[in-house]
Amino acid sequence: MKNRKIVPHPYLKERLLAEGMEALKGKRYKEAYTYFVQLEQLQWHDDDVQMALVVCLFEMGQIEEAKERCEQLLERGSGDWAVYISMLVHLQQYDEVVAVIHNIQRKGIDCTPFLPLLQFSEKMIRSQYEQQAKQYEIIFESEQWSKQLRILHQLHSPIVLRIVPIFARYLCDETKHPIVKTTMLHILKKEQVTEPITVKKFAQTMTVVPAELDEQKQNDWIEQVLDIVEQKWAKQNPTMYEWGKQIWLRYMFVMYPFLPTESVQQWANALYTYIEQCETGQTISTSPLVSKLYKQKNYGSLLKVYDCMV
Repeated sequence: MKNRKIVPHPYLKERLLAEGMEALKGKRYKEAYTYFVQLEQLQWHDDDVQMALVVCLFEMGQIEEAKERCEQLLERGSGDWAVYISMLVHLQQYDEVVAVIHNIQRKGIDCTPFLPLLQFSEKMIRSQYEQQAKQYEIIFESEQWSKQLRILHQLHSPIVLRIVPIFARYLCDETKHPIVKTTMLHILKKEQVTEPITVKKFAQTMTVVPAELDEQKQNDWIEQVLDIVEQKWAKQNPTMYEWGKQIWLRYMFVMYPFLPTESVQQWANALYTYIEQCETGQTISTSPLVSKLYKQKNYGSLLKVYDCMV
């Protein structure tokens, strides 16, 4: 028997559309959904049908799929901004609500109907930030160093600017962790914070403007010491050189934003001594600089946590 193409009833699409719309009006969303899906399968490419599917999915609780379909319609110049914004509110994506309304304002679309949702979303964003700030304040007052690092690596720009006072208190507290402090300073610099902040580390105090921190000075110091170390070890013992390099990079990271006060040669010599003592199993500090390098080993576990996050 030859395969024959099955031709649908000439009025099938019209019937499915009528029954789907009737079910939609009656708020029988699952039933309406089945009709509209059948129309979609029959290649009925109609924006009204697609919008009806969006409404059905939304009412059935399948919000993410409804949102994706609505976005596709809006990209084609169809769709319904009111429905889309309502879905964003339902998903508690308040930042996106604000961004979308501002975007359609720029397009010259009348946003008067959306202003209550804009005000509501802005209020919810402020409330969320306030709640987050309270939670962060508790955590940064504790000694949960690993948790503090994880939070810092997850922060977004808007919340950073709201918790600068928390950072400032942390940075001027000598008892707080130096690695967390370094991470905070990098974040504040990235966000171009111009508020003067006092930093205390290892009995040293400095007031900095994060936006103006010159990281090149530290990089120059790192390179100058490594250039000397490289001349001795890079060829004859590459493994020793890489080890020394990692020790020096970590030490300077922990010390940031403070720079060494001794000479480059003194630190290169200290690094030689430290590596050789570690290799031979000696633990006797022969100089204050070597002692400082030994102390950075205390931060090894937290440095590993940091390395896993970057």
